[in-house]
Amino acid sequence: MKYSERIDYPQTSAQLLPVFSNPAFFEAKYAATGAHDIRVLDMKKGNGRFQIKVSRKVPTDVPIPSFARSLVPQDITLIQTDSWDLEKGTGSLDIEFVGIPVRVHCELLLKDVAGQAVEDLHFDIKVNVPLIGGKLEKLLADDLKVKFTKDTAVTMGMLPQYV
Repeated sequence: MKYSERIDYPQTSAQLLPVFSNPAFFEAKYAATGAHDIRVLDMKKGNGRFQIKVSRKVPTDVPIPSFARSLVPQDITLIQTDSWDLEKGTGSLDIEFVGIPVRVHCELLLKDVAGQAVEDLHFDIKVNVPLIGGKLEKLLADDLKVKFTKDTAVTMGMLPQYV
């Protein structure tokens, strides 16, 4: 299942990319969104590139129907890898749902429009479960959209202290 989002920031991409490559920002943002057991598993920065891999537990934010209860626990462990080409303003994020046959890939593009940054995100959700995979993709896409909205609100609130 594919879907796209767009975020309009009051800052420029030159102001945002140092924030989006700051491990402390990731940890604080995830904690502020209600995640727990947050651990930075790996981080690389150099040659105009940044990559961070973070594990965290998050509550499911949408009601789980009976057909999916055995597949989707109340708290989901996510391992997310964010990668940025800091010179081009392009990146990606990959999310692994531990113990659930789900993969999320998102292409990121951060650009300036009229002196402010715009981030385009293009998500692709894959669920490898026969028969109910499509229904589970829809359910997890809905949950991801709720988390995306929360993440964006938290990010906007935190940016002034990091820029």
